[in-house]
Formats: sequence, C-alpha cells, structure tokens
Amino acid sequence: MSTLPPDPTPADTRRSFLGKLAAAGAVLTLGRFFPAGAAAATPAWVKGMALDITFSVATAASGRVKRPYVAVWIEDSAGKPVRTLSLWVQTTGRGPRWIPDLRRWYRGNSDLLDTVSSATRNPGTYAVAWDGKTDRGAVAPRGDYYVCIESAREHGPYSLVREKVTLGASAFKKDLGTDGDIGAARVSYARA
Repeated sequence: MSTLPPDPTPADTRRSFLGKLAAAGAVLTLGRFFPAGAAAATPAWVKGMALDITFSVATAASGRVKRPYVAVWIEDSAGKPVRTLSLWVQTTGRGPRWIPDLRRWYRGNSDLLDTVSSATRNPGTYAVAWDGKTDRGAVAPRGDYYVCIESAREHGPYSLVREKVTLGASAFKKDLGTDGDIGAARVSYARA
C-alpha cells in the first residue's frame, strides 16, 4: 500500500505561489542591473583605430566680433559625454561668463573645464583625434556615438554640429555638415 502526500492546504498554495512570485521578481530586478552577457556582447574599441575630426571655424574676429568658444567631444548613444577632445575658451577676465553659452558641452562636462581648456583660435581648419579612450582613461566599446562640435561667441551666434557615427572594425569617412561658425566638419575612422 503506497502513501500519498496530503493535499496542500490553501495556505501552502498561497505561500508557494508568493515565494515563486518573489523569486521571479528578484530575477527580473537583477536582470536590469546585470544583463546576461552584457560584458561579452559589446567588443572593445579596435586597437590602433582612431576617429579623426576636422572642421573649420569660419568667422574672423574684429571689433565686436570675438573669436568663438569651441568644444569638440564624443557622446554615447544615450547622449552622455564620453570624452572631451578639445575646448577653446578664455578662462580669465570677463571670459568665464561666456563659457556656459557652450550649452550642451557645459551641461555635461563643466567639471572638466580646468583640465581640458585652451585658448580660443582664429578662423581656420582644425583637426582633433579620438583614440577610443574615455575621459577617465578607460577603453570605450565599439558601437554608436555622437560627434559634437559646438561653438558660441560673445555678441554672436550659437552653433552645434552633432552627428551619429558607428564605430566598429571597418574604416569610413563621413561629412557632418555645417552650422553657423562651424564649417566643413567631417570625420575619418581608420588606422592611426
């Protein structure tokens, strides 16, 4: 004669259901913070590759027209700053009051001001390069990024060129466009 386990009471059924529900909730919550395979899914920057950015500053300084403040930086696909490549501002005299006019750069990077700024520049064509490192020195993963070139002048216009690029293993060239004082902006991704 075999003995069958007793039928579960309604309290046992509710308790086991609530336990399973709590366990499932914990798995879902942890999955948001530690997605499965997240580290392995995103390969690192290809060693030896660089993103070269060239652009022109178009307006000549004279009289009330001042040289523009210019910021060049990289954002991730969510719009968060990754690396400031160049910042041309005046940090003495009355100059600092115009720095917040670089609205997009200043909002996410103002804490870097003392470590990355250099003097403003005259009109001309300039080039900067990104080696795939973040502001903290870590190697960035491959993927989608935004190249941002922002310009603002005392008594002058505000300009922003912001274009998406996908950085992987293949080389490419892309025109980014123009806006106000920023002219002929383009990128080239290739072996350095």
